[in-house]
Formats: sequence, C-alpha cells, structure tokens
Amino acid sequence: MSRPRAERTLLKDHWVVDPASRRAGVATVEVHSGKIARLEWRDGIVEARRTFIEGAEPGQKDPTKMILPALVDLHAHFRQPGAGASEDVASGEAAAAHGGYGAVALMPNSEPAADHPALLRELVRSDSPLGLTLMPIAAATLGRAGVALSPMGELAAAGAVAFSDDGSPIADLSLFRNALISAGALGLPLIEHCEDPALTAGGEAADGFVATSLGLKPWPAVGEISAVVRNIALLREALRDEPRARLHLTHLSTATALDAVRAARAEGLPITCDVTPHHIALTDAWIAGDRRWAWEFGDRRPAELNPSADAYDTNLRVCPPLRNAADAAACRAALRDGTASAIATDHAPHSREKKEVEFGLAANGIAGIETALSVALAAHAAGELPLSLLVAALTTGPAAVLGRPELARGLTVGGAANLLVVDRAANWTVNRATLVGRSANTPLLGRKLPGTVLLTLINGEVAWQATMSS
Repeated sequence: MSRPRAERTLLKDHWVVDPASRRAGVATVEVHSGKIARLEWRDGIVEARRTFIEGAEPGQKDPTKMILPALVDLHAHFRQPGAGASEDVASGEAAAAHGGYGAVALMPNSEPAADHPALLRELVRSDSPLGLTLMPIAAATLGRAGVALSPMGELAAAGAVAFSDDGSPIADLSLFRNALISAGALGLPLIEHCEDPALTAGGEAADGFVATSLGLKPWPAVGEISAVVRNIALLREALRDEPRARLHLTHLSTATALDAVRAARAEGLPITCDVTPHHIALTDAWIAGDRRWAWEFGDRRPAELNPSADAYDTNLRVCPPLRNAADAAACRAALRDGTASAIATDHAPHSREKKEVEFGLAANGIAGIETALSVALAAHAAGELPLSLLVAALTTGPAAVLGRPELARGLTVGGAANLLVVDRAANWTVNRATLVGRSANTPLLGRKLPGTVLLTLINGEVAWQATMSS
C-alpha cells in the first residue's frame, strides 16, 4: 500500500526554521512531486539569516504554524527482534513520524543483541510503508557481554552507522580501547552508556533527598561521573594508535559529567554527547508526584516532599535516573553552549507487564519519541532554549554525531521534501488515544503539551497527518 503523495502542497506564510541553511522567518514552501519546488522568504535571505543567528524567535504577530526539517534521533529502541509486545519496527516508525522524525538510529539492545549482520538487518526490517530512514547501530561486543569485540568490519559493511553496547557499559579497559580503535578505523563512532555497575547496582533513583525520602535505593551520580572520566582518558590513549577514533557519550545526566565533556572538547578531543528530553525537563521530584517542569524549581530541590497519588509512577524509572533541578539545568546549559550536540530521545517502549509492578522491579525506560519535540518546545516557551538551537539539536546536531550530514540537509529547492508542520500554539494531551506507538510508558500521560505535529512528509509523502480528533 502506497502512501498519499503531496503532489502539490502549498504551505503559505509559515514560520520556517532551517539549521542546515541557518535561516529562519516567515516563508512559503511549495512541495511538488516529492521535492521542494519553491521556498520564498518573505523578508529576504539576508533577514532570514539574521533571524536565525538571533535565535529564530517568532514575534507575536508571526504565524504559529512552523515548518521544520524532519527530525533526526540518534538513540531509540524499536524492540525488534525479540520484544514485539512492547514495540516493533512498524509501530516504532509510526510513533516516530507522529513525533516529526524522518530518521532514527536504532540501538542494538534487541533479543538477541545485534552483533551479527543478519541480526543487524532485523533492527530496521519493516513492512511499514512510511519511508523513514532507519539506521542500525551494531553491538560493540558479542552479545553486548563485554568479553570480546563483535565482528565490526562485517557489521559496518552491513550498514551499521555506529557501535554501542548501550545499557551495558564496556567495563574492560583494554576492550573499550580496542573498540574505540576498531570503530575509528572504520570511520564510525563508539557510543557509550556511562555507568559503573559496581557503584550503581540495585539503584532505583538518583542519590539524594528524593531517594532518601521515598526509601528508594540510590543510583549515585559518581556512577556516571567516574565512567565519563575513565572513558575520556581511554579516548586519549586510543588516539595515539588511531587518530580517527570518535567517542559519543549518550544520555548524560549530571552537571559534573557534562563539565568533564566540556573540558575534553576544549582540549580538542573528538568527543560528543547528548541529553534526553526527560533529563532536561523532569526531575526526581516527579517520583513523589511533584509534576512541575525542572525549570520551575530554579536550581533548588523541593523544600519538602508530600507524596501524592501519582508517587512511584514506574514510568519514571529510567537509566540514568532523573536527577535534581540543578542537574537538569546543567543539561540545558550543555545544549546552549554546545557541549551537548543533540537531544536524543532514548525512546524505550515497554509493555504494561514490565511497568505495572513495584517501582524497583520495573524495566528502565520512557517511550519518548512522540513527545520529544513538545517537551523541547515547553523548554523553549519557558525561555530555556532558543528555537534555533532547539531545532539544530533535533536535526543537524545528531546528524553530525553520526557523520551523516545528508540526514539533515534541510529545506532546499529541488531537495527532498522531508519536513514537518507543527503548530506551536496548539496543545495536545498525551494519552493512549493520542499516542500511536505500541507502548504508552510515559510519565506525561494526561499532561497537556505544546506543539501539535500536523503533518510529517518524507520524500513528499505523508508519513503522519493529524486528524480533527488527534
């Protein structure tokens, strides 16, 4: 079954933000036969460039409907093969299109792990006709067990865009160094989940006031920080043997870890990192039922906790755990100063059976690919993230981490019509009726979010289109 093609779609006088060309402003975009046939900036190109540099912020009289390049996610789980009750590629692709995504990199945390070319291909195998670009990330070690390297050359030849044992940090120093060298020789990054299991084993929530007050086992910040410091040191060593080695640290959550990356980048090391929507916008106080956005706390912890009926929501069990408002502020600051290159969803769908248990027994993860843009727009509305930076962190930033700039070529006449239309003034309520993915394990259930995605086009064909009821 083919998708409806936008043979000729006129999107007149929308607010357009394009990080690839570094332009923003009111423009008219016309799509014809799968390509952008016309792009006219109302106030001219020079003004569009100035507007982008100054933050791409629309004025009160500017249109609320925005056109953005299709988003790029460098960290998601579609649970294929092995966990179809939670998600599969087809349902994950539909969820991504609803979120405005046109390209998604899929982690190898499948069952079994994607450590062989045939299993790698399973990560992206789909009968869905939506046409998103799905990119497999291969396991760095066999079975993600951290004992022996996977056949990296074969996996790269089979289409891997990076290597990672995500969720299972590579503890052996020599093996980690060899993984960096081997990936670098293939021109691909190593993506590492930064955690020292010896320090975090059994952890249920971030160490501190909330975990202590709620009686949850602590997941100490030093468990992330020590791993980041170690990995940076190993990258320095690996570069002596392989100058093409590249390291990406995923879903960092602590101010001190981000400071270490900031210093390493200032040193000139080829290191990047990302932060997630939930780590920039939520805090561990949500576990007690305090559902204020992170920026509503300032940089302080709540003065007291009064657990509500929403306390111990297992949809808040995530690894690394949600932290305090100061750490969330540090995640946003890392985006603003370029320490963090991308907002990555870490979309981790789980079936009800894995979440409807005691908090400490619940599977880690939030299904976030459908809500990521809206959460980022909430941060923008609060003055926390400029719009130009926000869109770059969801498009050109992740594309650069993967070394795939073609994923975010932006909006150019004659180029593929890969774009989304979002109404920044329209709100939508997150619930099982409005989410299209197979799992709804998000702590945002019942919450009204800004930014309704009205249309997602991939190569000019409709991958998602809102209906009146959505």
